[in-house]
Amino acid sequence: MGLRFQRRIKVFPGVHLNLSRSGVGVSIGGRGAHVGITARGQRYTSVGLPGTGLSFREYQPPAPRVAVAGNRIAPPSPRCDLCQPGHVHVHHVGCALVFLAGLVVWALWLLAR
Repeated sequence: MGLRFQRRIKVFPGVHLNLSRSGVGVSIGGRGAHVGITARGQRYTSVGLPGTGLSFREYQPPAPRVAVAGNRIAPPSPRCDLCQPGHVHVHHVGCALVFLAGLVVWALWLLAR
């Protein structure tokens, strides 16, 4: 089992610097849900139930890049048969995040009563 080091420093309300052996990361959000970038540059979304120790973290894959005349640009996102203005793609993990976020809001509402 390896030894871990992690320290979280509050910069502003809802903004934290996360220190680890790998370097410095940043996260934005409050208790229950936040997004961030790790010290290694990985983007993630995290949703949890405050005070329980239960949480879910999803890392976003790096965006593919295409080199064009020395400049780096991202290729257009893939389209489906239903794509039109206002159409949104929500994958199975996105549905789980929406469900967990609703669960967190519901739990916070119950605690506030």
